[in-house]
Amino acid sequence: MVSRPRLQIKIIGKILRQWKKTSMSPGVISRSISMGMVVGFSPTVGLQALICFLITFICNRLWRQDTFDWIIALIGSLVVNPLTLVPTYTFYYWVGCHAIRCSNVMEVQDFKNIRYFLYALKEGTAAIFLGSVPFMIIGLALGYYIGKIIERLLETRIQRRKERMLKKKLSNKSSKTAYK
Repeated sequence: MVSRPRLQIKIIGKILRQWKKTSMSPGVISRSISMGMVVGFSPTVGLQALICFLITFICNRLWRQDTFDWIIALIGSLVVNPLTLVPTYTFYYWVGCHAIRCSNVMEVQDFKNIRYFLYALKEGTAAIFLGSVPFMIIGLALGYYIGKIIERLLETRIQRRKERMLKKKLSNKSSKTAYK
């Protein structure tokens, strides 16, 4: 099992590699993680990668080139993964059933009862979608905040690297003049 700090380093490492590959304008990481978390909290199991790609493609074509990065959005969408899927969707259902009235018919006993089961399934889907909306809204703000932290971390890293390179360059020049 991967420890929490090691997992965070792996995720930030993936974002860092993507950031190094492309020159991103400020805000791309925070917007992309935010969008990815909204998609991740939505009840669209198995379609998150496609949805992230489509939103990124459409937004980058319609508005401007660097609105979203789909790799970073995909990383943000992993907030609901196969390990957390069942508890998350159960909680969505519970929240949604508190917002709308859900019936208790959840198992098929005979073929006469199939109509009630299908009705309950439709009701359950509506409850899950409705229950996921507060989490999608929270994911929007939380993803943006996390993205801003990562952007600041990357900017600090660049600044430190520039300072080290400048210090190294100055020390090389001073050592060359000392030998002359």
